[in-house]
Amino acid sequence: MTPTHPRPTPDADPAPAAQHPPAAATAPATEHPTATQTASGTQQPSAARIAPVVRRVAVVLAVALVLAGPAAPLLAGPAVAGACASAADFDGDGVDDVVAGDPFADGGRGAVYVISRDRAAPVAVPGLARGDGLGWSVRLARVDGDACSDLVIGAPYADVDGRADAGAVYVVHGGGGRPPERLTAPEPQQGAHFGWSLAARGGLVAVGAPYEDDGGRPDAGAAYVRRGTNRLTRIGQDSPGVPGNSEPGDQFGWSLAFGPGNGLVVGVPYENDDGAGRQAGSGVSDSGAAVFLDDVLASPLSGTKLDSPADARGDRYGYAVAYVEGRGYAVGAPGSGYVQLLDQGRRQVRRLSQEEGGRAFGFSLAASADGRLAIGAPYGGGVRVVSWADPGEERRLPGGDGLFGWSVAFSGNKLYVGQPDARPYGRVAVAARNAQDPVPVQPPAGVDFGAAVAG
Repeated sequence: MTPTHPRPTPDADPAPAAQHPPAAATAPATEHPTATQTASGTQQPSAARIAPVVRRVAVVLAVALVLAGPAAPLLAGPAVAGACASAADFDGDGVDDVVAGDPFADGGRGAVYVISRDRAAPVAVPGLARGDGLGWSVRLARVDGDACSDLVIGAPYADVDGRADAGAVYVVHGGGGRPPERLTAPEPQQGAHFGWSLAARGGLVAVGAPYEDDGGRPDAGAAYVRRGTNRLTRIGQDSPGVPGNSEPGDQFGWSLAFGPGNGLVVGVPYENDDGAGRQAGSGVSDSGAAVFLDDVLASPLSGTKLDSPADARGDRYGYAVAYVEGRGYAVGAPGSGYVQLLDQGRRQVRRLSQEEGGRAFGFSLAASADGRLAIGAPYGGGVRVVSWADPGEERRLPGGDGLFGWSVAFSGNKLYVGQPDARPYGRVAVAARNAQDPVPVQPPAGVDFGAAVAG
């Protein structure tokens, strides 16, 4: 099945939590449309028709896109790991890199690019099938511990062992000498969409599978973690020590971010606020929650669960999460349009709200190394950059065309903003810290380039 992410208007009532289509990001507090239009003008299937039981024909991918002007080679990492100059250098050119995904490219096989010096070069990932959705989620980290950064790439619509849309994750190693590594759930489940979300720091990787069923409870969701080359470990809301209860439609693992040490924040934006115990279909629908795990490598686990502070229907608290190193956490609730900032003790220190004319504020989040937070509001609100330490320090990038702010990422002193619906086939805007206007980066072909970005 070809992946799709509907583009509804953010005004209508939400659909029941357990019936959310496999979409990267429907506009919060919306009704799912019958069809969506991609930037290229192609109609995608209706939400009702994209149930994750549709099988696809396997085809081998050979990404062969080139940059405008001189042809750009397919990247597979530099020839020598020692050529990499920084923790975010994948290709060995001596500068920090950013990875951008286009999960709808090439018949839905997907494509991934490394942005370096404001140019995008495609990355070779062999063995994909039509509709895998490579690039739905992306991360950049030193997974294997050498001098070069590695790419962690979600393909949540990949079939695994005959199970449609079970999902997979690829690790493409910088430094050369190692082929891409394919990760799947230890017990792949049809329609789980393993690889929907990602978090990575050094050798520690977390993978979200928010459509995974748990004990007969559909779309309860799960997250998987591993360090180095160890086996993936599954974490759900029924895992010992994890606060909360696994319930239908919660979609635990929708968003992920590593906190201090081995801590992990897990977004559960479609959870209903329905009181203690296991409930189904009751309470405040889609109010959302965030689960803070103290150490994902510990046994048993421990942590804290925070429900939506607004306790509002369709709040979708936990839709996006981030951790600002040494400062605290950020949790987006784009249904109501706010972001909650929490200190290291998970206590609220500030609450930022969307302004007139902007909708879905908190849809995407990114933290910088120097304590800034970028907040995307792609339905007309643009991007807002705030300082954790100084509430008076703020920058606003007005909403442009193409869902400006769908994805955001920092790298060095630059902010990268995804515009996956910018014509003709998506764009990433690169904004230097003191520059007045962003610089657009765009490959010569694609569908929704910029649907995911990470630095």
